[in-house]
Amino acid sequence: MSADTDNEYLCDGMTEEIINALAKIKGLKVTSRTSSFFFKNKNLPIQQIGGELNVAIILEGSIRLAGNKMRITAQLIDVAEDFHFWSETFNRSLDDIFAVQDEISLLIADKLREHIGHFDIDDHLADVHEVPVQVYKRYLKSRFHVLKMNKLDLDKGISILEGIIQEQPNFALANLGLHLGYALLGSIGAMPAFEAFSKGKPYLDKAIALNDNLPECQLQLSHMAIYQQWDLQSGYKHLNKSFEIRPTVEFYQSMASALTAEQKFEAALEYVEVAIQLDPFTAINHHMKGFIFYVQEKYAQAIEQFSRALKLNPDFITSTLSKGQALLLAGRMKEGLRCFEELPPKQENEVIRLGGKTLAHALMGNVDQAAPGILQLEGMMQTDSMGQVLNFLLYSKSALGNDDEVFPLIEQAIRLRLPMLVFLPAEPLLKPLRTKPRFQELMEQILGKPTSHTASKKQYKQSLLDRKLIEQYKEQLESLMSEKDPYLDPNLTLRALAEMMEISPNHLSRLLNEGLDKNFSEYVNSYRLEAFKVKIADPSLKHLTILGLAYESGFSSKTVFNSYFKKMMGLTPKTYQKEIKAKRFGL
Repeated sequence: MSADTDNEYLCDGMTEEIINALAKIKGLKVTSRTSSFFFKNKNLPIQQIGGELNVAIILEGSIRLAGNKMRITAQLIDVAEDFHFWSETFNRSLDDIFAVQDEISLLIADKLREHIGHFDIDDHLADVHEVPVQVYKRYLKSRFHVLKMNKLDLDKGISILEGIIQEQPNFALANLGLHLGYALLGSIGAMPAFEAFSKGKPYLDKAIALNDNLPECQLQLSHMAIYQQWDLQSGYKHLNKSFEIRPTVEFYQSMASALTAEQKFEAALEYVEVAIQLDPFTAINHHMKGFIFYVQEKYAQAIEQFSRALKLNPDFITSTLSKGQALLLAGRMKEGLRCFEELPPKQENEVIRLGGKTLAHALMGNVDQAAPGILQLEGMMQTDSMGQVLNFLLYSKSALGNDDEVFPLIEQAIRLRLPMLVFLPAEPLLKPLRTKPRFQELMEQILGKPTSHTASKKQYKQSLLDRKLIEQYKEQLESLMSEKDPYLDPNLTLRALAEMMEISPNHLSRLLNEGLDKNFSEYVNSYRLEAFKVKIADPSLKHLTILGLAYESGFSSKTVFNSYFKKMMGLTPKTYQKEIKAKRFGL
């Protein structure tokens, strides 16, 4: 919500750090950066945003800078009830940015737990980076530009990162940022893909050498294991390690991708569904779901998902390619051909336009029209687009029944270790080859024997408390609440109450959840409600307003009081007051 565009990069960076910190908490689903930022600067009702993101609570805030000082506001909003149940302003020094990010993340985590129920919270959530604050600010600015994913901003971001690397060569995030910047230049066609990979790889290698305990490093190691070394077991190990460090949407995407390669489609769908929950406004997630349907030959469902991906990102050429192939295989030949013919006239689209048209004519049996395209594609085998060219040649020649020409091409691709070969065994366009021994031998060279990996079932920790201990703590807690009245303090927190009981906050949260089937807010507000009911019936307090009585009972805001009262009593406080008066006067 920050209005200062000059410092937008800092607000974005801190927001991303808080997202990453909260995502570490097991059992808490946190919408990822892309889909959260989708709503930045959009004046939409909270309930609409919550509905589109499928979340129960929204965190919003702002950052303003004055010299070296930061004023940070943050507030948590209950989507269903549409009310702010917590807000706070922090005035801090920019020099303390790492400590501030941890402080705010922990406080938000505490307030979420108080409001929605138990989960364990570590002592620290946000990462501390071993670089000067000014260098970190420049890194955030570089990331702000890199993630805009256009050539002008990518060049700006890369330039900033190169300057940082000169000063701080051992800053792992800066090295990862440069690798990402070059990868994105290649993916948007602003640089030949092979050149982009070659320029970015040394920075990735350096980042991994500096700190392989970053989830991004483990994800990259998994990609290398799966797509370059064809070692799925190692790939899964790196993916699981990345998840333990910090769950990311990229983890779920990568798991779905690897399981699809193994043709474990139901398990892959489970992972991609979670990716969509965490990041519903990212084209790649809908594309991946479409691709799983595509390799299952569920073409109508695949086309629907590819269309969703293209609605989110019309320039996502991979979905255009896959949609065209799905249309052709679904028998919608004219639509499939048109999908390729109508590609915008960009240089990066030319191989897909030529390959798609050639494939369409091959599948339609138009040998005379497919032949010139095949010749052109063969002439492009020595270019940077060789991987895409080879795929189109494989599919087109297989469609024409020229199997003797297909196998040498697969052998060539294996020698070159082209990354997308892992999906070849599942490719519907090569289905006629699957029963042939030579094809089976070649596919075994790529993936080897199947792994035992499937979708993991969520494991819940066993209770830390036995029933006897729960009863003992319940008794202690009830005595504390009735004798000391801590609930009358509107600023009472779960941590403060745990300190009074001399137990850990995690322990108390679990006690409330398991022993009393309530979260902290419900438990404390139940005492406040009873106190309010006593006070409103007391004639000596008739000079106080309803809201005054609520504050006297420990409620911290009118909205929280009215919402909780109506939820528990089934009527408004004013109606309840009228009933009390009527009873008092025998009416």
